[in-house]
Amino acid sequence: MSVIQVSQKGQILIPKAIRKRQGVTPGSRVQILEQPGGILIKPAPEDPIDTACGFIDGDFSLTDDLIREHQMELADERKNRH
Repeated sequence: MSVIQVSQKGQILIPKAIRKRQGVTPGSRVQILEQPGGILIKPAPEDPIDTACGFIDGDFSLTDDLIREHQMELADERKNRH
């Protein structure tokens, strides 16, 4: 565990060994997450969309779900008109 000091501007210095292990280089982006009991700093993914792909298991299509939902809404509208 490293203990570091926060500057007057609110800045912190991530120790070199940690930056190296985590692949944090000058210009890298990191995420700051507030969690119960503390703050988590972690490297930000290069492409958040690409990172999120595949995180939900199963065989489904959001497009098919949207089409199905719109078809049901149209059917309800038609019923209500008559």
